[in-house]
Amino acid sequence: MNDSLILLKRFLGIELIDISKDDIMIHYLNKARGNILGYCNVVTLPVEYDDVMVDYAVYLYKNRDSVGLIDKQEGERSATYETGIPTSIRLALPLPKIKVGTN
Repeated sequence: MNDSLILLKRFLGIELIDISKDDIMIHYLNKARGNILGYCNVVTLPVEYDDVMVDYAVYLYKNRDSVGLIDKQEGERSATYETGIPTSIRLALPLPKIKVGTN
């Protein structure tokens, strides 16, 4: 079991010996890594950002039922969700690389 999966399980309160949701958690870790690589416009993410990737995987996992939802209202209660990578996660990442020219 890799360190990112162990940390993700701890954040989610899942016992390390419980492997019933490992495939789902690995999916969200991969999704978080892919989204971050795309945002930063890089092909690899330095190891020092693994914790940020886990934070984003936790966010994705906990909000999986709200994907695509921007505004929600139930009676007098309403909520608006951020689209894309949350600001708190983006601020912990390196600035996106800009590609100049196509030649």
